[in-house]
Order: sequence, then C-alpha cells, then structure tokens
Amino acid sequence: MLTAHSFQIKLYTMWSATTVVVGVALLCIAGTEATKHFYTAAVFESNRFGSRSDPPDVVIDTNLRLYSRAAEIAKAKGADVIVFSEYGIIPPGSRQQLKPFLETVPDPTKIRTNPCEQSEIYSQRPILHRLSCIAKNSSMVVVGNLGDIQNCTGQSECPPDGVFHYNTNAVFDRNGELLVRYHKEHLFFERGMDIPTEKQTPVFSTDFGTFATFVCFDSMFSRMSEVARWGEIEGVMFPTMWVDAPPQLVSVQYWQAWALGNGVTLLAANGQKPSESAVGSGVFHGQEGALAYTFNPDGISKLVVSTVPKKGACGVPIKSSITAITDTKTWEFKDDGKDVPQTCSNKFVPETPDAYKCQKEKMVTYTAVQLTKSEGFVEVCNNGMCCSLNYTTDGLKDETFYLGVFNGTYSAFNTYFWWEENCVLTRCDTQGTAACSTFPLRSQTVFRSVQLKANFTTDFVFPSVMSSGVRLVPRSEWQHSRLGAEVLIDFKSSSGQQLTSLGLKGRCFDKDPPYKRQKAETTFEETSE
Repeated sequence: MLTAHSFQIKLYTMWSATTVVVGVALLCIAGTEATKHFYTAAVFESNRFGSRSDPPDVVIDTNLRLYSRAAEIAKAKGADVIVFSEYGIIPPGSRQQLKPFLETVPDPTKIRTNPCEQSEIYSQRPILHRLSCIAKNSSMVVVGNLGDIQNCTGQSECPPDGVFHYNTNAVFDRNGELLVRYHKEHLFFERGMDIPTEKQTPVFSTDFGTFATFVCFDSMFSRMSEVARWGEIEGVMFPTMWVDAPPQLVSVQYWQAWALGNGVTLLAANGQKPSESAVGSGVFHGQEGALAYTFNPDGISKLVVSTVPKKGACGVPIKSSITAITDTKTWEFKDDGKDVPQTCSNKFVPETPDAYKCQKEKMVTYTAVQLTKSEGFVEVCNNGMCCSLNYTTDGLKDETFYLGVFNGTYSAFNTYFWWEENCVLTRCDTQGTAACSTFPLRSQTVFRSVQLKANFTTDFVFPSVMSSGVRLVPRSEWQHSRLGAEVLIDFKSSSGQQLTSLGLKGRCFDKDPPYKRQKAETTFEETSE
C-alpha cells in the first residue's frame, strides 16, 4: 500500500497556467488486454429506512439488507467496487439521538482488522461486521458511511460526554479487511458530530488503482481537490447526502463539473431522499464527464453501474446500467428524469416520494444582465471580473435568462463562507422585486450555440452545462478549454438543447476565510429560507 508520505511529494501540473486544453494532456494508452485499462464501479443511491424514533437495530438491519441486495446485483454486473451513500445506514441527529447508532471504528494504520472474520470482536458492531462481509462475500471493494464513537477523556476539545462522534467513511478490500477510516473534516451543520483535530490522508490502493475517499461537504473546500490532483489518484470515492442548490450546485451537475475541473473520476453515491433535498448519483470521469448517472426524485433506491476507463486509457467501451431496487422487486430503470418537477421548493414539504425540496444559490451579490434577444453578445463585470457570452437560440419562449458574474465571498445559509469567481448563464424568474430569485428546472428555450468565457485567478474552475429536467448535456456537444487565465465553454448543437444553466464556477481556496462549524444547537432546517 502506498503511504501518505509518498503522496505528499507528488506534484500536479495538468492545470498549470500554460495548459491550453483542459484535461486532455494525457497519453492515450491502448493494449491487447483491455481489462487492464478499466474497472467497473457501482454507486448505490438508497432511500434510507427509518427515523431517529425507530429502534436502532431495526433501522440498521433493514438498511444493511438493502445494501446486501444492491451488492449482489453490482457483483452480477461485474463491479469491482461499490460506494454507499452518506447517512445511508443511520439517520442524522443530535448527540443523544445518534449514540445508539454509533460504533467504534478502529484505525487501520495502527491495527489490521477484518470484521467479517472476527465475529466475536465485532458482535456488538453490526455495521462494520456486515459491511466487511459484503466486501468479502462479493469480492468487491466496499465504501460505507457510518458513525464512529471514540473515547477522548483528557484530550483537548473533548465534549462534556467524554467521546467524539465522527461522520466516518470505512473502506474494505475484496477480502473484507478495513483499509481506511476517514473522519469527515467539513461538517454541514450535523450537530451530533465532531470535527477531527488532525488533517487526514484518506488514500488507499486496490488492484485496479489508487483512490481517495471524502464526504459530501468536503467537496466545497480545498483538501479534496488538492488530494484528487496527486498524480497516482485514479478517482475519489464519495458518499454524500447532498443538498441541491441551483443554478450551479445541483448534485450531478456539480459532481461532473468537479470531476472535469480536477481531471479525476468521482464515484458519487447520494441519498434518495427528495424531501431532504437529496437525489442524484453517478460515475463521473475526469475527461469524459458523466459515464452513468441518475437524477429522479421518486423515493426509489437505484444502483448505477458503469465501466470506468483508467487515466490515459482510450477506446474503452462504456457499459452502464441503472437498476431500481425496492423491498419486493428490482428492475432496469429506463425512465430517469421523468419525475423532475418544473421547480423545486426550498420550503418545508411533506415527506412523500414525489415531494422534492431544494435550496438555491443566492445571486443578490451578483451583477446580472437579462438576455433580451434571440441571439447576441453580452458582457458583464463584478469586482474586477468580467464574463462574456455569445449565443444563438430559436427564441426565448417567454422565459427569462440572465448572464451573471460574481467575484467575492459567498455566504451559504449565513453560516459557511468561501470565495468564488463565478460566470453563469441561467434560466431564472423574478420573485417580487428580486430578479433571478428562483431557478426553474425545466425550459422550452432551445439554444443552438453558446460561448461563455472569463478570466480566472484560480486553477480550480468547474464547468457545467445542464438542460431541461436536470439532464447533463452530452460532452459531444460542448468542450471547455483554458489559455492562460482565460477559461472558455464552447457549446454547439445542431439539434439544439433546452438549456437551464451553463457556467464556470471558480473556487479561490487561497482566499477562503477559515472554515468554522456552526453553533452546536443550530440545525440546517433553522437556517433554511
């Protein structure tokens, strides 16, 4: 296994200032044994059973039985790895609510352990035992998310109850041995969890490549992108319970953008909990973009499986599938996207399968100009950053589109803060006197071409092109490139696309204020608008 120290000396040069075409400066490797140049990945989007009021053993057992079914199907489809979602086994909650669900996760850098083969030791830790057995029985790498409880008596920052609670990824090899324990470093509210005091290097080797693992909100901050750019990293295995926020932070849209921007594959397993703003999972390649994904807010668990070309591989045929899984049946899911509504609400909604709730990115600090013609050129500037747009449409169809630009500190829920350089074309509607305040998920306006460009001071720029119904526009119809500071998206479609957003999201990690968690008594719901 490669050590953390061996990675710390690696340099990443692909996004240097002289890079002309983003993410394609790789040698194309072909060979007679094609199996050496790809692996098969599965991500499971689960509709977690149970609430904090249900018996913990019933909640855990029910969800792990669903995991076992998903793993059996993934193995039958040839998967080498399966990634499960954040909070897919246990519900989030307060410290007291979470305690019955937590297990002590050992540090595999200090002790080798195989929970499936050590049943007596793990008899009171069913999550670790059964995840390990899923890995061993299916001969797949398994990435699961659970809650870790660690004694901290006498340590600084130890909570009054004498234990740390960590949102934790546990990675098991094909034999069920624990490879990595990673404690989430950027909590998203999560009042029942603690932040680790030391920086971690969650990197591990498999027989099909070297990977890292992170969790959900980590993707908004520097560490995950920096580790992803280490030369040996094939991809990031990513359990998440994402909160959708159009126009640029809808789950599958942002994850494809993140993968393309960093030039590395992202295996993202989200929850299927539409009423909690969570839906959308997939396999996103660092050059090709989405190899397979699902985005359908219907309350049905889904397994996404795809072949994944390794770095530098070419000519690898992509075979993918989406399988719906319920308590009583499974079927190949062919209608992805059909349940995406016209809009999603950021108000509280009833917890029914079709009640999709989302948040939104605030654009009150953007400088924005409305498109008024069916084609043309528009330029807009904000705080020294300028963004230009050339576009052609078949007519705006009584729908409003804006070109917006922002350069500064973004406030998420008045709680988390980071620096962005943003350039975005988006469909949005006016609410009262506030322009561009709601973001429809569907559109009838057909765009034939768009060229969007801006100058960025950061190397971390994430491009996205999304069409009506939260569909990712095929990479055959658009490309992104960089020349010096200038980054460009060039979209052309002979048949046209009903775009809802097209943007470049730059993250200036070096300008971020320090990450601080919110007050322990604050909940995410209390900050929602």
